[in-house]
Amino acid sequence: MAAMKNSKRKRTVATVVFVLLCAACLGHAFYFYSQLPERVAHHFGPDGKPDAWGDKMQFLVVYLITIAVMGIVFFGLALAMRRLPTTAINLPHREYWLAPERREETVAGMVSAFLWFGSLTLLLFLDIFHQAFQVHLGRAAGLTHPWISIGVYLAASLVWCVVFFRGFRSPVH
Repeated sequence: MAAMKNSKRKRTVATVVFVLLCAACLGHAFYFYSQLPERVAHHFGPDGKPDAWGDKMQFLVVYLITIAVMGIVFFGLALAMRRLPTTAINLPHREYWLAPERREETVAGMVSAFLWFGSLTLLLFLDIFHQAFQVHLGRAAGLTHPWISIGVYLAASLVWCVVFFRGFRSPVH
């Protein structure tokens, strides 16, 4: 029973962090929108320099759609996990971890993990869009560190994968 409460607590913390990051992205978008010039960069090349321009409203819409898609995908996954049949969940040692006596705790742990991954993804978007805002406001000639942002995201994603799959090791060691 203590493990169940712990899983629910972790899921609650992951949910709160994810929602706060969604709100931070929305606040970020609307805070900078009023400061933007009418024409802004819509695309940046591999060197981080702007190479396509357009209306600031289109840029805002792209940012908002990105956040909405992240919210829908990760919250949708969280809601769907409880209803998915065991055969639809691809998990190491699925029969053990999704046995009726462990299913609720396992699903709660998976939901928590996916929301943390969603939070990681939102942080990447927040950083990249912030770099773009700096360009739009004339504070930088190009994205200042897109490859570092992507590298950190990929490294963190790898760590997330290792931690996630280690959590579902064989129950017989």
